[in-house]
Amino acid sequence: MLTIGEFANTTGISVKALRHYDETKALVPYEVDAVTGYRRYAESQVRDGALLQALRAAGVPLPAAARALRDGDAADVLLHHRAEVLRGRDAEDAAMTAADAVLTAFARPVVVEERQLGATPFVARVILLPADLDAAGRGVAGGGVASGGGDGAAPSDEDANREFAELHRRSVEAGLEPGPGFWTSFRAAPGSTARASELQMLFCWPVARLPEADDKSWHDGRILADELPPRTDLVAVWRSQGADLPEGSVHPAVVALFDALAERGVVLTSPEVRQRVIGEDADDVVVEVAVTLQ
Repeated sequence: MLTIGEFANTTGISVKALRHYDETKALVPYEVDAVTGYRRYAESQVRDGALLQALRAAGVPLPAAARALRDGDAADVLLHHRAEVLRGRDAEDAAMTAADAVLTAFARPVVVEERQLGATPFVARVILLPADLDAAGRGVAGGGVASGGGDGAAPSDEDANREFAELHRRSVEAGLEPGPGFWTSFRAAPGSTARASELQMLFCWPVARLPEADDKSWHDGRILADELPPRTDLVAVWRSQGADLPEGSVHPAVVALFDALAERGVVLTSPEVRQRVIGEDADDVVVEVAVTLQ
């Protein structure tokens, strides 16, 4: 029989750890003196102690290591843990790569300017989003929006292209003369409060004229026709120059835009952020993000 100290020296497990393993039933002493409380271990337990020490040193969680001793499948437990560790490393590598891409994108210059704009009639497809998606300004470098699809999630680029194409088709058929410069915007859902959990995402296409007011097909909650009034916009313009912004990242143009607002001391209440992707060159995408100052 081995005392707890002798067993600790033999297996490399500390006395403190052995007491914890006893309390958690991971490795129970062969006997405990009823009077002194001293723990004693059988020679046959050295193997279990050595296996437990090896598994724990490899990072195997104690419950899994204890099961390995009980079930005699230490090799399978270690193999499973190795796979989990490798998956974690892959995720860390991907996060590091994404962070590096964000820093590269942020290093690209952003031009911020004020623009005086006239009234802009437009038609739009409206999608309701949970506010916790934090959709505004994310993923626009790829062509429009963050990933997902349908109401309740931010649409993918493919979804966005389909929505814009359908909106353009309807506008042409209605004789509204859609023009260039379509955009995506995010705003609080009508009637929402500071605690609201929903946003509206709008696919907007400028038109030469609005449909007739009594045409209900353009005012059904999912499709609307409206007009941006004459205004002063603050616009941030960013060129990718080959930078690939990871999906879900806050866009550099959005950051620059709000930096500029802060520098001007402008406080916006429920701002509507409008974003536009210009050009078809995937190696040099131009993104404009704007809010109205007045």
